Amino acid sequence: MNAVVPAIGDDLLLTSALRRSAALVGAAQALAVALDQLGSIVLPPESTGAVDQAQLRAVASLYLASDLEAAGVLAAAETLAGLTRGSGVGVSIDLGGAAPLVADFWRHRADRPTPDEREHMFTNLFGEPFEDAMLSLCEALYKLDDQATNPTYGGIAQQSRVRTAGAHLMESLTHATGITVFVAQALIDAIKQAIAILGHPDLRGAFGARDLWGTIAGLDRMIKASRTDPRLFVRRGRAGMTVLSWLADAAPHLEDAASLLVGLDHPVIPAAVDWMEAALAIGEAAGGSAATPPLAVAAAPGATSPWAAIAA
Repeated sequence: MNAVVPAIGDDLLLTSALRRSAALVGAAQALAVALDQLGSIVLPPESTGAVDQAQLRAVASLYLASDLEAAGVLAAAETLAGLTRGSGVGVSIDLGGAAPLVADFWRHRADRPTPDEREHMFTNLFGEPFEDAMLSLCEALYKLDDQATNPTYGGIAQQSRVRTAGAHLMESLTHATGITVFVAQALIDAIKQAIAILGHPDLRGAFGARDLWGTIAGLDRMIKASRTDPRLFVRRGRAGMTVLSWLADAAPHLEDAASLLVGLDHPVIPAAVDWMEAALAIGEAAGGSAATPPLAVAAAPGATSPWAAIAA
């Protein structure tokens, strides 16, 4: 597979992905709130599928968030805020018009999971079992037309392979719970704030950067950190979110052997290919090991996080 990377200034794709992510979380959150308001009412068995779908849509958004974490978006904003607001290091960075955004980001640092909490959560959700299952599903989608007996859906055997791989991927997400929806919302909001900071024209000017990725690279140089090309993680995150959101839609039909889950012209198939290509490129770039992320400056003592229970 040829790992083609989008242009480094293509922030419109990231904006579009975040907008879609927020929509997925919004739909999932609305259902979660509605079910919570039912209180002690015993829900009929039919509702279980709906809850699973809500959690899967939140997981799809969290997957994008996990790759944006690997790309350094939140960590860079936290590093910047720590250096300029709370660390006492005395780093001279001309924030310009971004100063109020940085101050607000620092002030609300306890309203989002800490780096350690995020790492724990992402590892639990998207560790090796998930990676293996995700690869199996993407390969099954990619090979839907392999020895196809039907020009529209591939064939019964190919559809069965996708159905089995989809069920396996859902089983790998055993750590997804009802709180997943609310964590996803908090992280997407924090990522949007971080992007607004890192992409601010005044801050880009201070680092001589064309876009937010240039700002992140400048911060990495400042703290002597290195990372795999962040664009690869954005690409993988967008593709993975598409595959997982499709799985949420397909979930009620996974046990129906007679149903046709996906057609050969469905956009989830090129997304699956994109995910495999980006994942391969990330593995090759990292030399078989995880990229080294920049370390965010620690929050000031007393800034406790309400998310600590999630990482317990």
